[in-house]
Amino acid sequence: MATSVSLPQHKGAVVVRPPRTLGFTSLVGITFFCVAGGAYGLEDAVGAAGPAWALLAILVVPWVWSLPMALMTAELTTAIPEDGGYVVWVERAFGRFWGFQEGWWSWLCSFADNALYPVMFAEYLRFWFPGTTSVQFWLVCLTMIAVVACLNVRGAHIVGFSSVLFTLLVLAPFAAMVLLGVPHLKPSVWFLQQSTAGRPEMWSTLLSVMLWNYSGWDNAGCCGGEVNEPHRTYPRAMVAVVAIVLMAYLLPVAVGVSAGQDWSKWKAGYFPEVAQQIGGAGLGAWLAMGGLVSAMGLFSALLLTSSRVPYAMAMRRMLPAPLARLHPRYGTP
Repeated sequence: MATSVSLPQHKGAVVVRPPRTLGFTSLVGITFFCVAGGAYGLEDAVGAAGPAWALLAILVVPWVWSLPMALMTAELTTAIPEDGGYVVWVERAFGRFWGFQEGWWSWLCSFADNALYPVMFAEYLRFWFPGTTSVQFWLVCLTMIAVVACLNVRGAHIVGFSSVLFTLLVLAPFAAMVLLGVPHLKPSVWFLQQSTAGRPEMWSTLLSVMLWNYSGWDNAGCCGGEVNEPHRTYPRAMVAVVAIVLMAYLLPVAVGVSAGQDWSKWKAGYFPEVAQQIGGAGLGAWLAMGGLVSAMGLFSALLLTSSRVPYAMAMRRMLPAPLARLHPRYGTP
């Protein structure tokens, strides 16, 4: 059930907040999809820079980019364990004006970002149904949105449980690809150069792909008011996800480049073809199916976290009060 608390911003006012139902495992699953969702999308880094630079970036970037952001999220959410994350942090540090700016622009950004994943889901489904019409395509998108929205309405604990399940389903085909590909591993391939090596477009593509695929940690702080024992749960979960994402990126690329050595083919969506070269059509289809699950997990986790932004802003009278209402049964914004 939702809990009643007194907000310092509204002296004497008693408001109802969502319950704290997320534990360590659930927070790991949610954060995994806030940040990664699997190695899908890393292919462009290999295509632009070749395996050596891509693997080096995969190894270096998390320590100079991801870990500081993950620890920042853990520290700030531990200090201020409330829903809203960066809205609360910025307001506390710089005042209501900048808190509103942070929340408003982040919320608007989520409209475009979250809209990608139903489309991605429908695109992956075309792997099996290439003759899908435009009407069928959008019906698939709307169905996916409805299903994920229902999961979110039922509460953060349902999203947390499903995120853990989705994480296992996404990582399983990559793990199979790695296990089947290790006997055919060719470390010498890692040092083959791409034709664009040293050119400006190489660095711009490599850095943009890596920074994008290692970002999103601050989103995990948006559900801080629904995490059990945040002072213990957040630091452990953030460090665990840094390690999981690192391995989820490093191993498939290290093994995959031995099978697919034509770097010009390494574009977004190429991993199923690499898996097919390693383990046959079945493994390729399994990896493509993992893309479906990844799109659903990304949408679900980001819908959970982004919906807490207008809720937190409404709680602080930055947006209309109805946006602070909770579901009468499930206690969700």
